[in-house]
Amino acid sequence: MPKKYSIEVIPAASRAPIGKYRIDRAAEDCISCGRCVKACVYGVHTRREDDPRRLAEPLNQHCKGCFRCMQECPRNALTIQYSDEYLRLGDSYWTPEIISKTWYQAETGKVPVSGGGYGGPFSGQGFDAMWTDMSEIIRPTRDGIHGREYISTAVDIGRKPSALAFDARGSITSTIPTTRTIPLPIILNTLPFGRSERVHDALARAASRLDTLMLVELEEWLRRAPDAHLVPFISREEQRLSHDLLQGCPMIELEYHSAVPEIVKAVKSGSPETIISVRLPCGELVPERIEALVSAGAEVIHLHADLNGQEARSASGDLYYLKDVIREVHGQLVDLKVRDEVTLVVSGGIALPEHVAKAILCGADITAIDLPLLIALECHDCKDYLNGLSCPIRLEELDVLWGAQRIINLLAAWRNQLLEVLGAMGLREVRRLRGEVGRAIFVEDLQREVFEPLFAQGVT
Repeated sequence: MPKKYSIEVIPAASRAPIGKYRIDRAAEDCISCGRCVKACVYGVHTRREDDPRRLAEPLNQHCKGCFRCMQECPRNALTIQYSDEYLRLGDSYWTPEIISKTWYQAETGKVPVSGGGYGGPFSGQGFDAMWTDMSEIIRPTRDGIHGREYISTAVDIGRKPSALAFDARGSITSTIPTTRTIPLPIILNTLPFGRSERVHDALARAASRLDTLMLVELEEWLRRAPDAHLVPFISREEQRLSHDLLQGCPMIELEYHSAVPEIVKAVKSGSPETIISVRLPCGELVPERIEALVSAGAEVIHLHADLNGQEARSASGDLYYLKDVIREVHGQLVDLKVRDEVTLVVSGGIALPEHVAKAILCGADITAIDLPLLIALECHDCKDYLNGLSCPIRLEELDVLWGAQRIINLLAAWRNQLLEVLGAMGLREVRRLRGEVGRAIFVEDLQREVFEPLFAQGVT
């Protein structure tokens, strides 16, 4: 059995905390009895240090919305509501709830537990249109977090041989392709914005300690090379200028364009050990492009959607969600009988740890996360970058060690939730989850196969 992988979590407190709730204390009604101080287990209510007879202003960032202080207050002096700062976070996809949970995980490395059950919708778009099978959750031996059964989250990058040949003495005569194993199916993607030397330093340090990979722009890779955890992403404009630099590089990623298959062949001829990934947008003609790239020798296909996990699929502007593209490409690779010759990396809209599990279930091998990395560093996703404004929390000035630990804590919490999902499905390794669509219900399939026939018959 391989050595059990673990991630060291060290709390990394927020620099500028924003609470979900705001508690107001009516000065004319409060008698400073202190019953709220005794009732609150989260430290929201405290007494003033300079005058213990009086209560300090509530520490709203610690409030969990349990309402216990309000129930205990004898004068009904307390009211609670959503914080205005909290409601301004993110957008309709990267909701304030997702951002605040990401902050909590980056600070503590713990799995967020609300205790109040799930109160949201049971279907939506993209990954929200999937329900997963958790039928093995009743078996306590399948508990990966507490160590009662080993569950592996390791995945391989590169081409896996479909068969091995041996000579008469039992020695392998097959050519073994270059592969790389990382201990969790999550790598760090290039950043959509917020790039700075300190941010890159923090992410690179985190990638090294997590023993995973980080995709970086070519200029950044050249500044840091050699670093086994960094993979250069080479844009279309840079590909003509960098052939000499790529020779002998363990792994590279190329931006897709029509001439990329020929570039893949050229790089492979000069450096056959180099693992080549091609970043392919989830737009039109994906199946045709996939087949050409696989034939050219690309071992990794990186399907890339926008930050909301969608792309325009056709000239008419119809949206196609990442989960659907993953299922289509996975099925295509299976039909071509080359599924194990290609590692499928996906990115775009991976906002929660359950998205990692759902992407793999649809057929991906690895997920690449981007915006969650910036949110872990306390980005508000305020869109100021779109308007050419400076970052309100000054990401470019963050402490590198603090930032690295926040990323490490986030990935520790995400991995624990992935272990929970695998345990609840009765799986002992994440590789077994790939393409297991029979373990999920897709809302669109349910509507087509069950509800549409019922309504067609006039059933109400």
